[in-house]
Amino acid sequence: MSTGARNADDAARVNINHLLDSGAWSPFQKLVLALISLAYLTDGIANQSLGLAIPALMQDWGLPREAFATVAAIGLLGLTIGAVIGGMLGDRFGRRTMMIASTGFFGVMTMAQALVTGTGDLLVLRFLDGIGIGAMIPNGAAMIAEFTPKRERALALAIGMTFIAVGAMISGIIGNWLIEPYGWQGLFVVLGGVAVVTAVLQLLFLPESPIYLANHGGRQAQLKAIARRCGLAVDERPIVAEAPEAASSHRTPVSMLFTADVASSTIFLWVAFFFCLLANYAMFSWVPAMLAGLGFALSYTSLGMTALSFGGLVGGMGSGWMIKTFGSRGTVLGLAAGGVAMALTLGLLIRAEVNSLQIILAMLAVIGFFTAGLLNGLYTFSAFIYPDHARGTGVGSAAAAGRVGAIASAYAGVAALSIGGASSYFLLIAGALALSLLSVAFIRKQIPAAGRG
Repeated sequence: MSTGARNADDAARVNINHLLDSGAWSPFQKLVLALISLAYLTDGIANQSLGLAIPALMQDWGLPREAFATVAAIGLLGLTIGAVIGGMLGDRFGRRTMMIASTGFFGVMTMAQALVTGTGDLLVLRFLDGIGIGAMIPNGAAMIAEFTPKRERALALAIGMTFIAVGAMISGIIGNWLIEPYGWQGLFVVLGGVAVVTAVLQLLFLPESPIYLANHGGRQAQLKAIARRCGLAVDERPIVAEAPEAASSHRTPVSMLFTADVASSTIFLWVAFFFCLLANYAMFSWVPAMLAGLGFALSYTSLGMTALSFGGLVGGMGSGWMIKTFGSRGTVLGLAAGGVAMALTLGLLIRAEVNSLQIILAMLAVIGFFTAGLLNGLYTFSAFIYPDHARGTGVGSAAAAGRVGAIASAYAGVAALSIGGASSYFLLIAGALALSLLSVAFIRKQIPAAGRG
């Protein structure tokens, strides 16, 4: 096609990507972000349901804590599988469809756990629960990316992802309120019910991604209605996306993760996710045990989780602003380097027998800031790197690589504590974050600061 013919063809159509990126971040687009954030909130709440229920289950069933280790691990396996499959299905059948289905599914599976009579039933339901949660995460990230102007996208993704941590924090409050009067059965019903209600709200108010619709031959009337609700000026010209012909020709979006321009970024992103999630889950799984090993009373060990979560909230929200302001390379590398430095410092302090609880908690909050910011930065990378028609698959595959690291953390954390106590434990955290840092340095595709392209 000649240049003149191509320009005439472009003038006869409206590119939805360009419209979204040049338009304002409208209240309707922020409503979409709020609905996705609410789904992520329920993720954080429901994902913690097992940990909150285990003490009561141990008492009712007369089982030791070790009897629930496989149940916890199978949920992470479900998350891993769900992230890959859910991302691919979202690229094929729609973001909205998969968001509603996955949120509702993991809500129902969580509620069903109120009916179990033994660990076998619980094992199956936790696996299915994990698949639902895993499938929801990449589709939510894809929807946020596809509804938000590019200049605000990193901030929007950071806000959405941070609500997972918010949900995890408030789940403890809800659990304390429910567990005594209603038992573990009531806990599962209420926490799962929150997700079901969220799925109903999505069914009523969540639109399909306009970029997805344009890439998959969506009806023009539906496309234009969504565009107008986003505050975009559209006329009678047909709306198209960046590359609709690519979407129709690639029936297996996995192949798009290994094209010449993104293949190396895909591999290094997976490695970065693996070690980042290994570090994060090693902390959230074993910080209470680490503090108990240092001789602190059990009543204080949960404060380590609170400190980590608080730092994570600040770091998660801040990472989006930092990427928007300074670009991805300096921000994400800086967050990873800060995590390495703080983990090493805390390990050395403990080795030197500086075992002040206040100092440890303060440094755990700082480590939480860096590690949560790094994780949100990696999710932002994954939403930016891939073309529209493979975004769900790209985010899902990266998240799945991270979940494998989370599974490995269950074994790595306890091994480090057994070998050298708390100092070896923080050496493990520092080493994992250092490997994540090196991997980020090799990711070719970067996100520029606002105003720099």
